[in-house]
Amino acid sequence: MRKLRALIIEDSEDDATLLIHQLQRNGYRLFAKRIETREAMLEALQMQHWDIVFSDYTMPCFNTLEALALLHEHHLDIPFIMVSGTVGEDRAVEVMKAGAHDYIMKDSLSRLIPAVERELREAESRRQRQAADNERIRLSSILEATPDLVAITDLKGRIHYINRAGRRWLGLDEKNRCPMTLLTDYQPFWTAALMENNALPSALAEGVWEGEMVILDSNGSEIPVSQVILSHRNQQNQVEFLSTIARDIRERKHYEQALQHRVTHDALTHLPNRILLRDRLSRALINAERNQHLIAVLFLDIDNFKQINDALGHLAGDNCLRMVGQRLAQCIRTNDTVGRYGGDEFLIILGNLHAPADVEIIIKKIRAALSQPFRINNHDVFITLSIGASLYPQDGGDEENLLKSSDTAMYTAKHTGRDQFRFYAPKMKDRGRELLALETDLRRALEREEFILHYQPQLDLSTNQITAVEALVRWQHAQRGLVSPGDFIPLLEQTGLIVEVGNWILETACKQAQAWWAWGYPLRIAVNCSARQFQQHLLDTVRQLLQKYSLNPACLELEVTESVVMQDVQYATHILQHLKVMGVTLAIDDFGTGYSSLAYLKRFPIHSLKIDHSFVHELSDDSEDAAIAEAIVLLGHSLDLEVIAEGVESEAQAQFFQNRQCHRIQGYWVGRPMPAENLFPLIEARNIKCRIEN
Repeated sequence: MRKLRALIIEDSEDDATLLIHQLQRNGYRLFAKRIETREAMLEALQMQHWDIVFSDYTMPCFNTLEALALLHEHHLDIPFIMVSGTVGEDRAVEVMKAGAHDYIMKDSLSRLIPAVERELREAESRRQRQAADNERIRLSSILEATPDLVAITDLKGRIHYINRAGRRWLGLDEKNRCPMTLLTDYQPFWTAALMENNALPSALAEGVWEGEMVILDSNGSEIPVSQVILSHRNQQNQVEFLSTIARDIRERKHYEQALQHRVTHDALTHLPNRILLRDRLSRALINAERNQHLIAVLFLDIDNFKQINDALGHLAGDNCLRMVGQRLAQCIRTNDTVGRYGGDEFLIILGNLHAPADVEIIIKKIRAALSQPFRINNHDVFITLSIGASLYPQDGGDEENLLKSSDTAMYTAKHTGRDQFRFYAPKMKDRGRELLALETDLRRALEREEFILHYQPQLDLSTNQITAVEALVRWQHAQRGLVSPGDFIPLLEQTGLIVEVGNWILETACKQAQAWWAWGYPLRIAVNCSARQFQQHLLDTVRQLLQKYSLNPACLELEVTESVVMQDVQYATHILQHLKVMGVTLAIDDFGTGYSSLAYLKRFPIHSLKIDHSFVHELSDDSEDAAIAEAIVLLGHSLDLEVIAEGVESEAQAQFFQNRQCHRIQGYWVGRPMPAENLFPLIEARNIKCRIEN
């Protein structure tokens, strides 16, 4: 039986019973309620949901029109059938216009069941249509509210509907939901081609396509999107239309790019890191092979970088690395690459070269860029680089070999002194192996007591007597014999052993000076001070040694190069002033080969200038070297400084400096470096000769 909830508006109980019986006889399981007033109808509507309403036309306290008005007032769509004994045609029309669905005469109840079934079907149909309309409205509101672009297109991609977000993206009028333009009209050509040739055909054939596209907004700017295209089929399984959803992924792309940048770039300098450098080198090799061009790989290492970290702190060191990277980036061409390879090492990849001379042009730019001081923590710091270069194809046909070759060339440059550049040569590999073995032995040399000091005499040109010596370290290797200082001094610098060995040299020299003083030879002893040693507790070390050996400070002369004091002028001035207060004599070594900043030179509390041997080696009266040497002597006189010429190997050179009133000379003409015990005969012979001549 079919369940039916019927509200009967009838003042006659008999007529209501007759109606109920008619429904029950026709298969309805009835739940019915008879009412006859407005109040009763209101209560019934609140208490129960009704499937149908039957109403007599007129009653003493209520009528059909009032009942219909009450349903409309409560927005209820319930099938309403008027069942009346006598009603005129005009009243029947009035009732139908007011909202009744049918009317039946009480004496013709045979029409009741067909009318009820019809109205129940139509009510259900109306409910389904209303639910569908509500669902469409709900979905439409969702589509209009979503921030993603949602569109419906035909099979060719022509837009039939687009939501509010899509209209805003594309700059369409808010009312233009059916622009009938193609999706590809709002894409750059390369994604439009992807849409036509791949996305749409895949969606039609497979039912779905998803991937990344680009949409042009109303300003022509590109919006990267994640897009899905779906095909929708009818009952005949034919594709009827397409729908697409495109989501703005600019934020994700930005994050991906930031993440990619973090993976491939150095966090400190923001230059390409080792990963990206190798990738760039690989691409450059492919291009070079195709176009038959040269490639150069430059390996660059900051000279004495540890000294900057030790003196100014690691934050200052980081700042230094950033500034070096910036200056290097300004020296290369647009298609070249500069990156940080690690630590204080940088790598430059130069492509499309025609000759090795092209590399030297870049090297000159780099040196010019680094010639100006770096301002770090209110200090002027001068920085130089050791640079090695390898060339494709002669020095290697792949990344690994080119990197190894440039690294080897860089270490060769560093061993020859600071601020040097070298092209790779095959013999460097053997030399590199030798230096590696040498470094291993060097670390054990101190504990094995293999270091010795030789002393080279300095002649006072005013008295013609030996009044000072320079202490020079030598390495007496157990198997190799006497190792050249040019081989092991750079290794001491690189390994950091220079501080420990330098302190040993300083102590041994002080001990020897005190012994000479006690024996009646008040010689001044000059000791070279390395850059790292200068930065690490030098004042305390000197003070302790002077006290330990009861040495007259005037017997000790410390030699520092221009490059050491110019790396950090303020710090150098502080150290030199304290040494002067102690009574230690100070000399600028290798003068003329460094920065030669006269403005700073006047500020340093120094006693002597040493003319570098490079200006003495080929000295003649009309040479440029002679002019430089003479200028340095005059400069020393004007600043009330002693001038010492080193590398004097002939009487003519000695006479040159004698004529120009140079104070002291040093070199093979005076005497070679020698052990302390060999120095006495030379001193006695020179001084006796001087007394005889006088």
